[in-house]
Amino acid sequence: MAAGPVTRLATVDVGASADAWAALGFTTTDGVIGLRNGAIRLVTDRAGLGAIGVTGIEAPTSADGLTITPVDDLSIADHPNGARSIDHVVVMTDSLDRTSAAIEASLGLERRRLRETYTVRQAFHRFADPIDAAAAGERGCILELVENLRTPHPEFWGLVVIVDDIDALHGAQPDLVAPPKTAVQPGRRIATVRREADLGTAVAFMTPSR
Repeated sequence: MAAGPVTRLATVDVGASADAWAALGFTTTDGVIGLRNGAIRLVTDRAGLGAIGVTGIEAPTSADGLTITPVDDLSIADHPNGARSIDHVVVMTDSLDRTSAAIEASLGLERRRLRETYTVRQAFHRFADPIDAAAAGERGCILELVENLRTPHPEFWGLVVIVDDIDALHGAQPDLVAPPKTAVQPGRRIATVRREADLGTAVAFMTPSR
């Protein structure tokens, strides 16, 4: 069932404690971290990424085994660490082409780009931009598919959050946030969150696009 152009990311479910995310400078309200193009929901103590929620669909669906549920947009919050929005959610899959086709068929999100190197194959689908006035200028979240033949089935693997000042964040949390380094995306930098932060999934911070 194609959802059309109003398919926006609404939520990403993560298994982790609110205290762990709050310790890294996120504002959490009833287990929800509201960002400008989607929210992180801390739904269980069991580590890992669960379902994502999107607008524009009427019933739960599956894209090659990835669970997707209908959810309305949630409220946006300000965060002491300068977090603004979700740049991308990473999906690991044993078949890039199959999963990419399933996402397009289920959500109506066409594949924007295919990246192939000697070591990796990646595909990119983008959700529609947010419509909330408080999110003006923000882009829709990207689903970044990474092919890994050792992955038994497609799964949501991690996410990247855009922050205003990545150097300040690292300086304030050097034990939890690794030093920023050059990202694959031209002109941008990325800093991974250390396992000691216990956020329940792989998380990184990235500078805004220019």
